[in-house]
Amino acid sequence: MLLTNRRVSLVFFCLAGMEVAWFTPFWLLVYRPARASVGWAYLLLLAALVAWTLALELLSRTDLELGRYHLTALGLMAFTSLVLLGVALFWNHPSGDMRWLGPAFNALFVPQSGLPPALALVGGNLFLWQRATVATSRDVTFFGVGVNFRLGLLLLVVGGGIFSYVSGQNLTWLLWIYFTLGLLAVAIARIHEKAGDSQSAGTPLSGRRLGGLLVAVAATVGGVALLSGGYTAQAIWRALSITAPVWRLLRIVLVRVLIALEWLLEPILEWLLAWLQRIFAAGWIELAPQSPIVGAAEAQQMLTQENPSRFLELLRQAGIVLAIGAGVVLGVAILLLYLDKTRGRTVREQAEETEAEAVTFGSGILGRGAQALRDMAGLVRRFGVSRQLLAAVSVQNIYANLCRLARRRGYGRRPAQPPDDYLPTLARAFSGQEEALARITAAYMRVHYGERPVTFAELAQLRADYHQVRRAERSESAE
Repeated sequence: MLLTNRRVSLVFFCLAGMEVAWFTPFWLLVYRPARASVGWAYLLLLAALVAWTLALELLSRTDLELGRYHLTALGLMAFTSLVLLGVALFWNHPSGDMRWLGPAFNALFVPQSGLPPALALVGGNLFLWQRATVATSRDVTFFGVGVNFRLGLLLLVVGGGIFSYVSGQNLTWLLWIYFTLGLLAVAIARIHEKAGDSQSAGTPLSGRRLGGLLVAVAATVGGVALLSGGYTAQAIWRALSITAPVWRLLRIVLVRVLIALEWLLEPILEWLLAWLQRIFAAGWIELAPQSPIVGAAEAQQMLTQENPSRFLELLRQAGIVLAIGAGVVLGVAILLLYLDKTRGRTVREQAEETEAEAVTFGSGILGRGAQALRDMAGLVRRFGVSRQLLAAVSVQNIYANLCRLARRRGYGRRPAQPPDDYLPTLARAFSGQEEALARITAAYMRVHYGERPVTFAELAQLRADYHQVRRAERSESAE
């Protein structure tokens, strides 16, 4: 699927770049020699993860048995770890000289002060293999990519902060790379999911649409990077100094507003003062003689008498302020109307169901895990701990992989849809394989709903049917 569908390939590449972005700071904390060139370390880790993912994808396309498949994968992990040790730590040895294997094993297992570099290299390589294994069985749904984006961002912030504190290096550029790849992955996953909902078999993502998506992501991330670069104390004070005339005008307006409020509140304050004087005149306390209060009208008259042109200047400034305020209110009103109109049009065009992407804050993962444990307990109760239990689990895995292949081709199974009702949809997804699909569906219903075990001859036939469907699916994808 990684090599036949352009959308899925792009999503997997973006996810690989995101995972390497948050893994790089943690790995550099334990492998000090790579701190001198963080950029090259990121590129090499990304190349390794992409290469291991493609190797496992090509290996899964073969007809190897499960045991041989596992042995081959383990052999690749061990071989790449040894090659990595030889290239990184023992590069000065001749290519045909294998005497460096002894020091390499000593560097791995002999106790040393701190974490040995050889162990950091092997551990990082095994982690990349683990992520490659997860990538080959991952569903690129919109919700799943969004969860990976949020989790990876949290890990990048934590790891980058610790690494910057320890080494003093700035890893902000790694954050911009993560945002770029994350936005691309989320957008392409959404496009892929919408295509699956419309029963599309997966048309390639056109170059024009991909180019527009890249431009939009680059503009978004670049704009945010520019804004964050200018968000400093010096830039803020510089912006405030440019707008100094506005603040002076606002100060004048504020003074006039306070004078107007004093003029409005003057009768109330005079009445309150007279009331308090009558109360205190009763003998509670003696008040000192009060000076006469100058009202707003007297103050304005004194101001106009001293400088007649000052009053006209204040009127002009008040008119400017009112004009600016009216323009701001009008602009905000137009913006709100435009946003409301755009939102209504978007909702009408998409007409999405809210249940499909409900936010669970992790409860969905726990629910699926609990459901898997309940299903396994049901199988143990019906078949006991025996070889029949292993056969039942194998049948369920075969049917689950078959449903996953169909969903990738745009023929997903609806929630709570019975397997016999889903069989015609499977037949449309894999044309010409009706008999094999019928046998797999019937066997799944036997072990999932009933207590009839599957014989080993039937299990061998089901495996042959599944490989037949896989070969047909690969041949159709190649065409």
